Amino acid sequence: MSSTLQFTAISGAHNEDAVCYLLEIDEARILLDCGSYEDYSGEGLARLQRIARQVDAVLLSHPDMAHVGAYPLAYAKYGLTCPAYATQATHMMGALCMQDATKTLAASEEFTLFNEKDVEAAFDNVTPLQYSQPKALPGRHSHIVVTAHAAGHTIGGTIWTINNGAEDVLYALDYNHTKEEHLRRCSLMEGAEGMLSRRLIKPTLLITDALNATYNLATRKKRVECFLDSIGAVVKRGGNVLIPVDSAARVLEIAYVLNEWWPRERSRRDTHALCLLGGSARKMRSFAQSLVGWMASSVEGQMSDRDTKPFDLRHVSIVQTMAELDRKMRGDTRSRGRPRRAVVLAPVEGMSMGFSQELFLRWAGDKKNAVVMPQRGPPGSLARHLFSRWWDRTQNGRAADSPMRLELPVRLSRARVTVTVKRRVPLEGAELEAWIAQERRRKEQEAARDAMLKRKRDMLDDDEVSSDGDSDSEAPGRIDEMGPEAISEVDLATERLLSGQTYDLHIKGRESTRSLAAPGAGQFMFPFQEKMRRTDDYGEIYDVDEYAVKVENDDAGVMFDVDAVEEAEEAAAPEQPTKPVVEERRVQVNCQLAFVDMEGRVSGNSLRNILVNVIPKRLVLVHGSSASTKALADYCRDPSVQVTKDVYAPSVGEILNVSSGINAYQVQLADALFKQVRMVSLHGSTVGFVGGRIHYAQDAQVPTLDFDSAGLDSAWQPPVLVGDPRLSALRSALEKHGISTRFDSEATLICNSAVAIKRATSKRSNTDCIRILGNPTPDFYRIRTLVNEYLIAT
Repeated sequence: MSSTLQFTAISGAHNEDAVCYLLEIDEARILLDCGSYEDYSGEGLARLQRIARQVDAVLLSHPDMAHVGAYPLAYAKYGLTCPAYATQATHMMGALCMQDATKTLAASEEFTLFNEKDVEAAFDNVTPLQYSQPKALPGRHSHIVVTAHAAGHTIGGTIWTINNGAEDVLYALDYNHTKEEHLRRCSLMEGAEGMLSRRLIKPTLLITDALNATYNLATRKKRVECFLDSIGAVVKRGGNVLIPVDSAARVLEIAYVLNEWWPRERSRRDTHALCLLGGSARKMRSFAQSLVGWMASSVEGQMSDRDTKPFDLRHVSIVQTMAELDRKMRGDTRSRGRPRRAVVLAPVEGMSMGFSQELFLRWAGDKKNAVVMPQRGPPGSLARHLFSRWWDRTQNGRAADSPMRLELPVRLSRARVTVTVKRRVPLEGAELEAWIAQERRRKEQEAARDAMLKRKRDMLDDDEVSSDGDSDSEAPGRIDEMGPEAISEVDLATERLLSGQTYDLHIKGRESTRSLAAPGAGQFMFPFQEKMRRTDDYGEIYDVDEYAVKVENDDAGVMFDVDAVEEAEEAAAPEQPTKPVVEERRVQVNCQLAFVDMEGRVSGNSLRNILVNVIPKRLVLVHGSSASTKALADYCRDPSVQVTKDVYAPSVGEILNVSSGINAYQVQLADALFKQVRMVSLHGSTVGFVGGRIHYAQDAQVPTLDFDSAGLDSAWQPPVLVGDPRLSALRSALEKHGISTRFDSEATLICNSAVAIKRATSKRSNTDCIRILGNPTPDFYRIRTLVNEYLIAT
């Protein structure tokens, strides 16, 4: 049978919008990521709503808005309740990212698309996986297996492989081929001596992004040095530094780099505070400490140090509100009461709302301050606008193929920007009075409803008592018939009951003369409600609050329960009636501006080299501007580039048929087959010719391939080129034997300037082959022998 393979871009094709794609393998529909930025606008959400109920599985790659931003909305409102899969780290940090985004949106506008309970329910539906853990899809699609591999861009970031036996799909977006301070490099680069991992190369379909196709970068070491130097220069002149970041993904790398750099110079610790600002900042740090196993070996090594907690960020002060940041900047014992400046990491990265926008409006007018951007920000955001202004100011005259120039903070010319500010303001005047009246009516309605329910309960109780009223009215032992001594005992027993010392009320000296078995007997008993323990299939359910994660406060040295602190702060805050307002502000940008790429993505040159070495049979390019997508597609279609020419660059909504046309059949191998067939090793694989016959056993659904000795002995087997040998690898093998080699313009390998080796198609068998051309000289026969030894197994 042959597999059908279709690909549809729901969002994120020929643009830099959030990513969401639909992959159809036969009858299975797999949604690749489910992203949206904070504005929740665009046609992508409408397309997602149309297909959400038909999806069989969701794969989430990274814990940021671009990859999981629309998942709670689709789960709660669109019916996307199918199984979802992500790594454990992506599952935890993705939920934290969406909780923080929900709080930020609700604090700035009338946000009703989903709430925090919807986020919790959506991520409870996600099945957490480990790296390299194969997972078969449930039900009738169990023949499809998905496996997560490290992407290196974020903690738990994933490159997915999807296999159904006939098709092997590699989905690799936003990966990083270099090691960072807290993250390993991607699994693509796990091969020996910088080579690609053999388990991930040669997929039948590669889906990757063209975001950085025309975006060449300096080395990571130089970029980190420039990033720290830019911050240090502003600190030395006494200014504040704003670093806009996300809430749970790339912020970990940036905070870790600053934490390691900050204590190297005592003067900046006295004059400045290094702060991580965010409503979920403490929880983010505690989650990161529990995910050390997903980080680089250098962070894991801290677990053996008794004096150091892994990823403790001891030099970074965690603040969760603007008031807390203001108190931090007023001065403390370190600054001897003098006001301090601050270096603040604040969400959101696009500065379209949240703490980063608020600090920008506060600090933009001071020439001493600076905004240092480690990320470009989403399209249309304030951060992307500032990045474009910085790019025009610093990168003019740069050659297209040269790395981006690294610059210290610069001042923009004609720097006035329009900022859309969304916030909530307290109600006043008539609006406040109307709100108070509405709240009064609501409370009166609730009180009336509670009173009605109480009357109904009393009526039901009276009905139950009246059924036995005649016989019970004369029963001895009733409280109104007891003497003072008995009443005092009742009062004492009742006091013990109310204080929790006992759960039963026993009255001594009073024996009932009524037989319990008498007809119509009724006994007044103390109303006791037994507290049932909640259980599940595994036993009793414990209160998770008793086992909450404890984190240490940097300043006071005391222990905090993260969830309890946040809940207490929310409960303590009085309900303030507010309304959302939107205003346009013209801001004079007197502060300096710098951009240093700390996004953790592969650069353009490295991306092209990786594509050549992955050797995909078909290639789909998504998530990049039209210019970068076209540039990468043209590069792959160049005849001199050894990469597939089946390159697709779909538009949003376009349906691609990317089936390989391979016919795949399932057969059961007989035991005799392994005993009789001669197998030989060839470049890490074991191959052999099989002469056999297909037959169906009784009541068998799958045919059996049995051994046929007569067919094997009489058949002549022509040479077959196994796999996809590369001329570049053959070149290395020849050079080890002293053969000088080079490639000409037609990708032909020239050996000793006399023998040519090129790939061709056999006219007899219509299969790939290697042709050796040249005059019959000693060099020709020697080279042919070496090629045969390298390629042919007998």
